[in-house]
Amino acid sequence: MRVLIVGGGIAGLTLAAKLRQQGRAPVVIEKAAEYRDVGYGIGLYPLGSCVLHGLGVYGRLLECGLEVKRYEIADHSGEVLQSLDMSDLTNEIGPMWMLSRSALIDILREACGDLPIRMGTTASRIQQKGETVGVRFNDGTEEEFDLVVSCDGIHSLTRQEVFGPGEKFDSGWTCWTWWGGGELFDPELVREYWGRGWFFGGYPVPDRRMYCAGLPTTTVGDRHAAEDVVRDALATHLSELTGNDAAVAEALAGAPELFAWPMYDVRMEHWIEGRVVLCGDSGMAFLPTAGVGASNAMRSAAALADELSRADAQLVPLALELYEKRCYKLVKANQQDSRTAGRMMFLNSPALGWGRDQLLKHMSASSFIGNIIKSMKEPF
Repeated sequence: MRVLIVGGGIAGLTLAAKLRQQGRAPVVIEKAAEYRDVGYGIGLYPLGSCVLHGLGVYGRLLECGLEVKRYEIADHSGEVLQSLDMSDLTNEIGPMWMLSRSALIDILREACGDLPIRMGTTASRIQQKGETVGVRFNDGTEEEFDLVVSCDGIHSLTRQEVFGPGEKFDSGWTCWTWWGGGELFDPELVREYWGRGWFFGGYPVPDRRMYCAGLPTTTVGDRHAAEDVVRDALATHLSELTGNDAAVAEALAGAPELFAWPMYDVRMEHWIEGRVVLCGDSGMAFLPTAGVGASNAMRSAAALADELSRADAQLVPLALELYEKRCYKLVKANQQDSRTAGRMMFLNSPALGWGRDQLLKHMSASSFIGNIIKSMKEPF
């Protein structure tokens, strides 16, 4: 069976590694010319990390990741409203890990062994031909495949060409992220400050921490605002917090180049079009608000590989149908939970922010991810 995986990110490399375990040799293409140590921090629930067990590289996660021991939510002044001992959850489902995206990519590349990845390569045209799919690459060459898997992310060109744009949920906010020193906060603590018209969070990985600051996009004009405009806006809107919390003030003042992260997602109502299928963010992209996007991408890719393990080229359509039935409902529910969390985090109204803060004082933080935890006990 000839399989093309478009995208060498988290979903694509997971799928490639699982297919390689089956003795198959998928073709993997990645638009980036090289893998670099760029990106952001990733939270990995057991929903996703269990896949690394199956690939025999879970030990690498223990080396490259950091187990989150405590999660806290604070208000606009820095007062902690919720403090959750993560063992209350991890005793039930297993630990949550934080690591950089580049570290996770390295682990998955290791699991792919000697499987080649065609870097700097894109699919410029995809044409279904009955029982095969013809693909033209950006170097002008053409090949035919029994299956094309779109793993090229939220901005997927494959999805655009074959499926269309899909449904977009836009929170109206943009977050800016950067890497900073890990010594400003407890090294095993995730703390988020849910402000009124702004957001700030600190997320640990080994030896450093990802910081994230958010504002309504209109506050700075648009998502392409100049960095000095963004910095001035963050300094103004977070002034009460930075005046009360020296660690936040130092993290913000020491921020190097900021990486803009628009807070929107994409949902497709179906993942299959002939012999082309969506996997990971190309089919169901996530807001980062519940930290479950990468886990769903990995688990979905593993489920697709499992269904393909019982199929030959002729039975690919059946394998795809079973994959969608197996994954779609749970992934959509987790995406909806992420949207709900985003609506709680990203509030611009002082009145609504006050009401949310009062609610947070009287309910457990675990209730915000209760549905996600429940979904980890469901067959996938």
